[in-house]
Amino acid sequence: MRASNLLRQTGAVIALAAVTTTTAWTARPAALGAQLSVPDGPDSLSLEEALRLARERNPDFLAQQRQLESAELEVRDAWGNLAPSANLSNSYGLQTAGERRFGDIVLGDQPEILSSSYNLGISMSLDGTSLLRPGQARAEARASEARRDGAALGLEADVTDAYLAGLQADAEVAQATAALERTRLTILEAQARVEVGAATPLDVRRAEVQEAQAEVLLVQVQNQVASARVALGRLLGVDLPEDAELVTSFELFEPELDVGTLVTQALEGNPVLHASRVSADVAETSVRSAQTQYLPSISLSASVNASVFQAGTLTPLVDQRLGQQQSQFESCVQDNRIRELLGDTPRNCDNLNPGNPSVASDIERQVRAENRGFPFSYDRQPWNFSVSLSLPLFTGFSRGRQVERAQIAHANARDQVRGEELRLRSEVSQAARAVETAHRTVALQGRVRQISAEELRLAQERFRLGLASSIEVADAQANLSQAERDEITAVYEFHRSVAALEALLGSWVR
Repeated sequence: MRASNLLRQTGAVIALAAVTTTTAWTARPAALGAQLSVPDGPDSLSLEEALRLARERNPDFLAQQRQLESAELEVRDAWGNLAPSANLSNSYGLQTAGERRFGDIVLGDQPEILSSSYNLGISMSLDGTSLLRPGQARAEARASEARRDGAALGLEADVTDAYLAGLQADAEVAQATAALERTRLTILEAQARVEVGAATPLDVRRAEVQEAQAEVLLVQVQNQVASARVALGRLLGVDLPEDAELVTSFELFEPELDVGTLVTQALEGNPVLHASRVSADVAETSVRSAQTQYLPSISLSASVNASVFQAGTLTPLVDQRLGQQQSQFESCVQDNRIRELLGDTPRNCDNLNPGNPSVASDIERQVRAENRGFPFSYDRQPWNFSVSLSLPLFTGFSRGRQVERAQIAHANARDQVRGEELRLRSEVSQAARAVETAHRTVALQGRVRQISAEELRLAQERFRLGLASSIEVADAQANLSQAERDEITAVYEFHRSVAALEALLGSWVR
């Protein structure tokens, strides 16, 4: 009765595993279609190669790397803000002809005028914030670099853990395969004993139930292998084949750990703590930058400009110049009349008479000669240079609030450093104890496995001699399989604990 119930349960488990496997393979083409843009991973992968791929392709780490590049750009930008700025402008204009008016007053006709000008200016502005900005930007870049290093160490720990999970799954597949072979040998032995009348068919059925259970376990651990490859491939940013071979092996070793030395090593090499310390330096620089708002700022500027104007039509200018010449001629004639009354020699006014064709021609030539140079024959103006000093007296208490906020941020950053140091001390101590405990557990599980193997050997001998039933053999086989799985778990738990300690230290302990 017990055997028949066990057979029905085993059959249900096998049917469920078959349905699950069919569903997984049915859904696989869609998943593959969604991952066509992901590059294929290698068929053989070492831990060093896995770490290299992760640093090159892991999206989160690449984003952290780009943040460092952005911080380095900020450093260059901060230095650039201290350099003077230069500006060159060039303009061209056209003013059409017409009457110039001021209200209802007509000022005269204005000809069409073409204009061109340029301005070259150099300026610089300095204050305490801009002077401290390069140092602050360098500190922020160091903080970004420290965070990048921390992300690299965290990624290395995750990849190592996933790699160990893949190796553990491989070991469990090997163990499950060996356990399945043991159950099949038991079936052959039970069948042989039934043929000679030394056992009953129930003994064969019990062995077959154990075989089915071993097959179910093998299917499960094979699925764990595929899942471990998928998880590792996600960290590496590649589509890792399910049958990819993991070639790096991890050897057991006797840990010789001194907690005090490990704590000192972690306080010196842990990148997360280093990032916290650099962030505290950045906060301190921010305090000094906020305090510089009480200092004066200085601005310097220098410029030179030039322009050229040219009339589009010369007639209004010639008429205006002839009018001015007529005034001079009339003044000369009036002056000669006075001279005649006084008996003085009169002046020659013919060379001032605009009615004289030669005088009018000379005026037109002079206006035409003066109305040249557009667009590049500039008349340059003198240099302009100015210096201004500004001292802020009252800004509505905003400076005080900014200084206080910066001081609070600095105090929080210092407390974060202290908290990180306390966390490291505690976690390093716990990690060291975990490594030692895991190493002792491996040794103990090895003894349990050896005892279980001896128990199975004795049970099989008693079964051959007819002194024990197949139940005793089945129990011994189950105990040995569980002991082997527990030993595998203990071994890889030891390697994981070592990797966790190395992640805290920022260096190797192997």
